[in-house]
Amino acid sequence: MRTILLASLLLSLPGLAAAEEAAKDSDLSALVAKIQTFYEKADGMDARFSQSYRQGGMPSRLGGATAQGRIRIRKPQGDSGPRMRWDYDDGRMILVVGDLSYTYDPDTKQITLYRLDQRTLSAAVTFLWGKGNLADDFEITRSSRKDLGAGVALDLVPRKASQGFSKVHLVVDESTGLVRRSVVVQADGSENHISFLDAKVGAVAPLAEFDPNSIFPEDAVRVDTQVR
Repeated sequence: MRTILLASLLLSLPGLAAAEEAAKDSDLSALVAKIQTFYEKADGMDARFSQSYRQGGMPSRLGGATAQGRIRIRKPQGDSGPRMRWDYDDGRMILVVGDLSYTYDPDTKQITLYRLDQRTLSAAVTFLWGKGNLADDFEITRSSRKDLGAGVALDLVPRKASQGFSKVHLVVDESTGLVRRSVVVQADGSENHISFLDAKVGAVAPLAEFDPNSIFPEDAVRVDTQVR
């Protein structure tokens, strides 16, 4: 009888393990859906951010660099594209208005314009303004990394090869779907870490705060030779 009972228990273990794996997959899918829904419903975001860069591969002046600032995002309305503004505490600014990106350097007092193709942007970026689908663009698993801070850490590997990055880590508040931290891993192993602090998701900044004709210093020189 004991032999039969032991055999029965052993035979049941693979099924139990499979059930546990299925439950984990279900929980992960539910969490990814929660992230997607959280940002799809939000009309905007206003938060402080902390950014750090960890060097990989060849040495770079960016290795170990840190910065802080404020980020504002406004969801596309009607025919208008998304708006995103990064104000660094050191005076640098990055502004995205539809398919144009403006980068301001306070040292040179220069604004450089770049043309963006919204269709080529990864869902790792566009989900912040409610566009794109993380599950469609990435293979998503729970991360084994323990150095990414509080929250549930996820690994996102692009389903299609990307020239810009090899992997993204997201650290998520499991109860809400709020992303607390994003880590973009480059092909050489370099990592760009951005933590979102005191995030006010749903806050909609006025359009005037994204106006490239008024937010930059009056003496800034605009260079638009890269716009085609």
